[in-house]
Amino acid sequence: MAYALESLSMILKQVLNPYNQQYLILDHKLQIQSLLEKVNILKNYLTTMEIIDILESRMVIASQRGEDIIEAHMSDRILSSISTHLLDLKYLMEEFDSIKDEILKEFDPPPVLLPHNLNSPLVVSSSSSSPDPEPSLGNILVGMEDRVDQLRDVITRQQSQLQEIAIVGKGGMGKTTLARKLYNDLSVTNHFDTRLWITISMNFTLRDSLLSLLESLRKLTSRMQRESDDELVKHIYKAIRGTRYLIVVDDIWQIGEWQVLRRFFPDDGNGSRILLTTRLRSVARHSTVAHYVRFLTLDECWKLLCLKVFAREHCPPEFEEIGKRICELCNGHPLTIIVIAGILLTSKTRHFWEFVAENIKSISVGLKSVIEALNMGYNHLPHYLKPCFLYMGAFREDREIGASEIIRLWVAEGFIIPIANKTLEETAEDYLRALIHRNLLMVCEQDTNGKVKTLSIHGLLRNVSKKFAAKENFLMVNHRGAPNIPKDTMIMCRSEINDDIELMMTLARSSLYFGPASNVLNPVILGLRLLRILDVLKIELHQFPMEILQLVNLRYLAFTCRSALPPSISRFWNLQTLIIGRLPSFRAFALPSQVWEMTQLRHIKSKKACIWYCPGNGKNIIQEDLQTLTNIQLCGVTNEVLEKFPNLKKLGVFCNVALYDVFDLASLLKLETLKCSSDWSMVTRDFLSYLTFPPSLKKLTLSLCKIPLGFMATVGSLPNLEQLKLQKSDFIGIELEPIGPESEPIEPESEPIEPEWETREGEFPRLISLLMEDLNLVHWTSCGTNFPRLKRLVVRECCSLEKIPCNIGYIPTIELIEVDESSPSVLASAMRIEKEQKDLGNELLQVVVYRS
Repeated sequence: MAYALESLSMILKQVLNPYNQQYLILDHKLQIQSLLEKVNILKNYLTTMEIIDILESRMVIASQRGEDIIEAHMSDRILSSISTHLLDLKYLMEEFDSIKDEILKEFDPPPVLLPHNLNSPLVVSSSSSSPDPEPSLGNILVGMEDRVDQLRDVITRQQSQLQEIAIVGKGGMGKTTLARKLYNDLSVTNHFDTRLWITISMNFTLRDSLLSLLESLRKLTSRMQRESDDELVKHIYKAIRGTRYLIVVDDIWQIGEWQVLRRFFPDDGNGSRILLTTRLRSVARHSTVAHYVRFLTLDECWKLLCLKVFAREHCPPEFEEIGKRICELCNGHPLTIIVIAGILLTSKTRHFWEFVAENIKSISVGLKSVIEALNMGYNHLPHYLKPCFLYMGAFREDREIGASEIIRLWVAEGFIIPIANKTLEETAEDYLRALIHRNLLMVCEQDTNGKVKTLSIHGLLRNVSKKFAAKENFLMVNHRGAPNIPKDTMIMCRSEINDDIELMMTLARSSLYFGPASNVLNPVILGLRLLRILDVLKIELHQFPMEILQLVNLRYLAFTCRSALPPSISRFWNLQTLIIGRLPSFRAFALPSQVWEMTQLRHIKSKKACIWYCPGNGKNIIQEDLQTLTNIQLCGVTNEVLEKFPNLKKLGVFCNVALYDVFDLASLLKLETLKCSSDWSMVTRDFLSYLTFPPSLKKLTLSLCKIPLGFMATVGSLPNLEQLKLQKSDFIGIELEPIGPESEPIEPESEPIEPEWETREGEFPRLISLLMEDLNLVHWTSCGTNFPRLKRLVVRECCSLEKIPCNIGYIPTIELIEVDESSPSVLASAMRIEKEQKDLGNELLQVVVYRS
């Protein structure tokens, strides 16, 4: 695979970085430079010819062996100053020479190598990645339209008794898609006070289900994660008792599981409903209503295939006959059709479609045919997408995975092949879209721009991923023979030695903890010295484990800890991502100055805790690759510090002291996402007046801020702003200018001004989404030229607000107005806007009102 050569090439370049050459003697440096040249030659061959499988397999094994040698050497040199691992480079270079000679024998004349390509990255054309999937096509339902209407009526009809509705069918038949369609239906949303979704799957535990329910309720705290099951049940019961609730319990595998959970849901005689999906008819027999999902007819298969391949376009006549033949071979199984469609859309030629049809025809009928068809979805992937898909087998099938999380992991694993003028993260996002477009990953949540926020993998496709990962020695996910590894920890190894578990463990590259909150870090993990990825964010540590410092090859570290990081964190010579969690009683976290000397950093994220900036020891290192920095205290940060992060895309700032200097955020020309927050009890009210914003800004969040009069005009003038969140903030009736430490304090007005926001002509030209949550705002006025592209307005917990401006309903692009726990007059204004628009024939606007 091309990614293996590229991954080795990147490591070799990083070792040759001037900051790391202290770990090399001259002979070693020359050897590594020679190896890099050989790797670049083979990379060039891969771009110009088809390499036979056996030679490609040798390339992969040699590349992985090279990574092991280099990283073992770096580990020894950093920890003990002595290493003999580079002696093995001689034999490795001989293997690369042998592979090159075999390639030259296969091709006559030999391929021409262009000199300027020898040291350039292997380029994958960006046109190979697919466009964003249309949100409206993400969860297509074909053949179920009538049942959607029937089940919606059952769910919302005036039947006071608690009812259980079961959706029953084989794997891949569309049970979850149907349930999600009902769950998100506007009439269902408006009918229930509370909606919850949990997924059970085969690995059911009562505790996981209880924690998932609390998380869905947005009630889960770190303290609850340490409580007993009985206490968790009390929290759930208290939260939903007396409310009309809808609970979706997805993918029940045993009747006993459901019987355990069912007793926790009260029947208050108010029309609450439970919607189940299952493969078991025994579950359906205990339900009030059961819907059995059937196989699709040939016409329905053809309709689904056309929607997935051609979207809203018509199918060209030359594809109709072969397309229907392919549908007939899919035996009415929806997931099979969707995956095959993902293959067909990569080449819309009749010759290729005939080839696919012949492959499907050779598969036997029954369950095996479904699995083999799904296997085809993997086999037809381009090489650069295969490791990304195989990696998905490490995640639980019931887990929604953050798109940004999986992108950072792919980058850290070395799967992403660089493309000119793109960051690795941008290329990884292209890969993600391509897998979604091929229907191998499912979109769970998108933002208002259609960008994927969370995703998941279907259970059957996850099995395909795990099978091929084992077959290709790509990774081992929690092998049964792995010693002392708890079930909630995923250990991923790559090795050609399948029968030696202990040896495989020494080559472990990733450890991800998916279990409930804990305070014990497994000591076995701390001995895996080639580990690149360690995610133990859910394990709450009071002290930073010094043993982690032995894992010098870490590229991705996510942890939760009460103490500060030690200065020796700079041992992590290749660290890219640092994610810091926070314990409930801990507010700030000090990063030692040595962090800013780490040249490979790409993302520093602090979840709820804020970071103190400690200046370095005079080394003026520019963090060229740093793209994410959250939540950093402004105390100690200067404009000179900001200049060290020229390529920041995402920034979070926190203020808890009086400011006297302007922070020139406008100098961050690539900044797209900014969150500003403050310590409400300590910060001066002019905090925001000291910030200048760059025109590149697309997303802005103001949380726990005091918003001075006129400041929103500055925000409204940002030319590219698409998303604005105003949360737990106060509008204050004074127009403020930046002041110095000697300035006189501003006297308050004798008559307090009611908080107001008046938008002016032409403001917010590109805003798509606006959230107003827990504000003291009373008056909000808007003219007809504001928000010309607004699609989504959410007003939540605005108890003082008088109304939503009526002209919001006349914005041509508006699709959703959502009001939750706000004043009665705001609810009334939202309903009035909905009525006005319906009277004008606007059926596209959805108004969702939650009455507290």
